[in-house]
Amino acid sequence: MMDQLMTVKGMRDRYGCSNPTARKYLRQCDPHTENPLTAPIWAVEEWENGRMVSTVETARRTEKRSLNRGRIIVPRTW
Repeated sequence: MMDQLMTVKGMRDRYGCSNPTARKYLRQCDPHTENPLTAPIWAVEEWENGRMVSTVETARRTEKRSLNRGRIIVPRTW
């Protein structure tokens, strides 16, 4: 059975990005072929799942950023 393949056009339509960005995304999928640039659908889905971040991780990142929002004093030398 032949795997369904994602092309640059398919990736561009799926994410609403430009051709260079779609090519970059396809090259990040493992495995992919170069001529023509394609990747199996299952590899694209694995790549997507690997890029997902849980809400707990996102909340921790936000907390760290909010802790650093204090007053910033820049020393001046004259």
